[in-house]
Amino acid sequence: MNKKLSIALGLGLFASSTLTALPANTYAENISNHWAYEAMSSLIDKDILKGDEKGNYSPNNNVTRAQFASFLVRALELSPASTTVSFTDVKQGDWFYEDVSVAASHGLVNGIGKGKFGPNANITRQEMAVMIKSALNYLGVQATPSNHVFKDEQKIASWASYAVDSVVGANILAGRENNNFAPLANSTRAEAATVIYRVLNLDVNTGTPGTGGKEEENTNTPIVSGKEYVTQTVASSFDAALAKQANNNPKVDGGGIFTAAQPLVAYYMNPGNFKKDSVEYYQFLKLSSAVEGLSVNNINNNVLQNKGILTGKAEAFIEAGKTFDINAIYLMSHALHETANGASKLANGIEVGLNAENKPEMVTDANREKLTNIKKTYNVYGIGAVDKDPNKFGSETAYSYGWFTIDKAIVGGAQFVKERYIGIGQDTLYKMRWNPENPASHQYATHVMWATIQAKKIRDIYALTDPDESTKLVFEVPKYEAQPATSPMPSAEIQYAVDPGLNGATGIVQVTTVNLNVRTYPVNGTAFTSLPNLSEVTVLGENGGWYKISVNGKEGWVSGQYLTFKDALRVKNNVTSGLKVRSEANTYSAVIGGIKANGYILGVKDKDGNFVKDSTGKWYSVLYNQQPGWVSADYIQEPSTAKK
Repeated sequence: MNKKLSIALGLGLFASSTLTALPANTYAENISNHWAYEAMSSLIDKDILKGDEKGNYSPNNNVTRAQFASFLVRALELSPASTTVSFTDVKQGDWFYEDVSVAASHGLVNGIGKGKFGPNANITRQEMAVMIKSALNYLGVQATPSNHVFKDEQKIASWASYAVDSVVGANILAGRENNNFAPLANSTRAEAATVIYRVLNLDVNTGTPGTGGKEEENTNTPIVSGKEYVTQTVASSFDAALAKQANNNPKVDGGGIFTAAQPLVAYYMNPGNFKKDSVEYYQFLKLSSAVEGLSVNNINNNVLQNKGILTGKAEAFIEAGKTFDINAIYLMSHALHETANGASKLANGIEVGLNAENKPEMVTDANREKLTNIKKTYNVYGIGAVDKDPNKFGSETAYSYGWFTIDKAIVGGAQFVKERYIGIGQDTLYKMRWNPENPASHQYATHVMWATIQAKKIRDIYALTDPDESTKLVFEVPKYEAQPATSPMPSAEIQYAVDPGLNGATGIVQVTTVNLNVRTYPVNGTAFTSLPNLSEVTVLGENGGWYKISVNGKEGWVSGQYLTFKDALRVKNNVTSGLKVRSEANTYSAVIGGIKANGYILGVKDKDGNFVKDSTGKWYSVLYNQQPGWVSADYIQEPSTAKK
């Protein structure tokens, strides 16, 4: 494999939703229904596509030339070449100075004439094609030019014509409506994310976008000379641990929206899938000792440069590592990951005060006058930032620990991680995520790729920091009873779990101008048919607001925002931990299932079409996965306001 291309393909996917900590890349706005969700999610997880200060990614906003150059530099992990190219309108102090200079030094970008780059101009589709073709040249990919003739072919500039033909031939860019290429049209962030995603997932044999495939084993020489490999025997069987993990709300995506199916959990949980000296193998690196020989200047210049509030904070990370005998390289990796490279709101400070009960409470316009001792708090490891409201709970946790400066957040947060995880034996990323000694309890994250993504960050920082060669890397790899040699990566169609709560319900399509696409999996699956307004489908289950349905003998997924349900009761939105479905109409009978806030449950109706309740009127009769049960009426919207 071409070495540069293997680097690009080696960029792993990540997403996370934590139990004790929330990742920085949990999206503020819901982009799960956007057509470019898969590409954007992937680039967000790799820190290629960044959000604004509120965590929004604005998929429909235009992209500037400087922003696209930055995407390419981050995607290809470029360092400055031997020479740099200067533009009169790209100056030191500009946020894009380094990225544009690096991109230019590798020949990925050119100016617009008269020594100017035009950093703030919106990039056109033909300009984007030229930059992408330069990226393919850098990767050593020979794309066969397309012979396709667009209706507006004459509008494509001569300097861009070959690049357009090449990227169209590689299926990286396509035409727009009515067989037009629209060379002068601006590109949106969603479109830019999609083309870069396709470049990073090029099929190495054909030079065309593929599915990414299994990463090639990295056989590079060790970062440091000493390595030690230890096998840890785990008491529980692989299948027993897998069953627990699959029932512990594991996540597929970066937004923590979609629940992972058991085969996907098995792939990332099975240590046998990760080879020695691959980047993912660093999830087994023991973190319970300080790293010797780290240089403050080296780290600030090579790791913590242009990293928001974490810029120049090497001394604090090194101090934390030495004070608590913990790997400082891991701490940097964790903080960069959780804060989206120092950009998250939690990392940049949130005001918190004490309420009337002398408890920390995040400051809002409504409560500011009622709070005392207001201080700005900082949180760089996402500690306490639970999914319900990460900024609120994360900042209040920081207040309780006294993290009122960024340095205190770095050092104090390291103490928390050491005492709560590493110091009690969960001393590798793998064990922090999967806790093999006690599966599905006390785990730092729910996303299946949390450990492998941070493993890559750690490996990369080792390569940049050149720690003392006397530092030994100790890898401790768990071994479950009856552990399979490997567990295959499932296809996208079977990576998504199916919550069967509404199994058997009838869904009614609600669309206006266009038909509803039925896809092979949520969001970006292939659309294999479409349904007109008022079509009726049989519901099989739900995941992340998407419903698996059966129609005309075929199964697929549709967005729940375009469905209503016959005979459905809706759970109120104030049910924080889900509504229990019980076998009898009381609070002490067996629990047969659960429904999330704002979720639906199939109600039972009598012959007159009324929802059936028990004799007290406090319980509704329901069907959960076609099994009879009961739910408390206190948590159900009245039938007159529920969708029917």
